[in-house]
Amino acid sequence: MSIEKISSKLSWLPPSAARFIEKRVKNVPRVKKMIDAENDKAMAVLEHSLRPYDNKFTKHKTLPATGVSREKILSDIQHMHDVESGRWKDGFVSGGIYHGDNEHIEFLNKVYALQSQSNPLHSDLFPSATKFEAEIISMVANLHGKGTSADNSSVCGTVTSGGTESILVAMKAYRDRAREEKGITEPEMIVPTTAHAAFDKASQYFNIKQVKVSVTGDYIADMNAVKRAINNNTVVIVGSAPTFPHGAFDPIKEMSALALKNGIGFHTDCCLGGFVVPFAEKLGYKVPVVDFRLPGVTSMSVDTHKYGYAAKGTSVVLYRTEALRHYQFYTLTEWPGGLYFSPTLAGSRPGALSAACWASLLAMGEDGFLKATKAILETADKIKEGVKAIPELKLLGDPVWILAFGSDTINPYEVLDQMGKKNWNLNGLHKPACFHIALTLRHTQPGVAERFIADLKESVAFVKANPGNKGGLAPVYGMAASLPFRGMVSDILKKYLDVIYKL
Repeated sequence: MSIEKISSKLSWLPPSAARFIEKRVKNVPRVKKMIDAENDKAMAVLEHSLRPYDNKFTKHKTLPATGVSREKILSDIQHMHDVESGRWKDGFVSGGIYHGDNEHIEFLNKVYALQSQSNPLHSDLFPSATKFEAEIISMVANLHGKGTSADNSSVCGTVTSGGTESILVAMKAYRDRAREEKGITEPEMIVPTTAHAAFDKASQYFNIKQVKVSVTGDYIADMNAVKRAINNNTVVIVGSAPTFPHGAFDPIKEMSALALKNGIGFHTDCCLGGFVVPFAEKLGYKVPVVDFRLPGVTSMSVDTHKYGYAAKGTSVVLYRTEALRHYQFYTLTEWPGGLYFSPTLAGSRPGALSAACWASLLAMGEDGFLKATKAILETADKIKEGVKAIPELKLLGDPVWILAFGSDTINPYEVLDQMGKKNWNLNGLHKPACFHIALTLRHTQPGVAERFIADLKESVAFVKANPGNKGGLAPVYGMAASLPFRGMVSDILKKYLDVIYKL
């Protein structure tokens, strides 16, 4: 990259820093020092929003000499809850809280309280956990094609702590199966660039080479790129239904057929769509088949704690066969502590979360999910129609209910900042620069869609009239998107995490 290009990409820096880079771009340590200084300034601005309780509550750096009263503890927690719940209850938050109705929350809390001591690791002590988890898996499997043909009648799975763990254990299973059955010692996974970050985490954790393939102008996996990426070390191909960034559906039918033809596993990441897609299909919406009805699909990840409306901390990973699921399991036969085995990454797990998940699925029922899905998709249609009246913005791809907005004329991150000032908590994305809203039941409340459209219009008008407005997250996103030294971006993210854990 030329000095001129680097200089233009680092326009977020002060002029003195830009001139310094033009003259001394080869001196990376000094460049890094200057960038770090700017990053520290940005983190100082963000620290207040990340740590608003620093001066409002007692900080406990060590155990108190005398136990704090339960009344005081509950009072503090209640205060924090009251402060934090306003935004998501009123529908200002993208994703995050997927149901949020008081009665539903109180119901799940009661279930959790009754099962708070349950631990699925001790199945002999807590056979209820076995019942809950087996039935959760069966309900989710039947929702996604189990029993619709002879070759998918044995679909099985496990309950995990979330979408990330579902993805991790599935990739681990493919790695181990390939090593055991094909002798593959340098496994590779084919993953579109828009796939969830958990696949990158699986790549790092389990030493599986990640082969990233490009996406089309509609933000779906490029089939030609997928075909070119296949080789003798490929153990799994991944597709999303839909993707987190743009709400787009990868061509699961074509990708899974290609995997089947080549004797490769195929994983549908349906973490976001698992409890929307089946009901959208029944409602007559145009959504593709992405599940075990496709013979090439060998595993899926489905989050029950998103649109399954369970408490946070549960997901389901499904496999076409028990034989494949066995490669996920962990067993230890020679330990002095006895015979040890666990289905997922964790040993002890909160059985109360599984109980609450089971209760949520039963309480919602098919009619409840159909009603919820209809409300969400109608809200999405309303917002999509409203955004057509904002010429500076464009809707990316062909989304159903996760809507990403970009622009060719204004800075989307500045619009994101203005929406933040109007109390909205949206997701900033990059490659390309954009932001999205993942619609939930919170957004189906009367007036929320109209408020979103009105606030979006005002935010765009402000940015158009005041381009380059300082403050907020726009400079941070701009910096992350433009820095040619990606290791420095990683350092920025680590500093962000440092701020979270700072006391």
